[in-house]
Amino acid sequence: YFQETRQKIIQWRENLSAELRALGFEVLPSAANFVFVTHPEHEAETLTLALRQRKILVRHFKLGRCTPYLRITIGLEEDCKALVEALKDYLSA
Repeated sequence: YFQETRQKIIQWRENLSAELRALGFEVLPSAANFVFVTHPEHEAETLTLALRQRKILVRHFKLGRCTPYLRITIGLEEDCKALVEALKDYLSA
């Protein structure tokens, strides 16, 4: 069970990272169950609030070098898809 779940998380993390890069995000390398991302044209705090309005929670730390980044936990595949769709909608508006 552990190995199967681990492989799914790795695959979803890689897929999500690719989708976020396609939307213009910089995605820091990760070997964890989350990614740190930033967008050159949108502040992390603004993105956090926009996603929260869509009932999608991500972490934003107002701490020094972390301020421009979102911490996105790798959830289920449908969670990752919902996040990407919400970001597409927001970025295209």
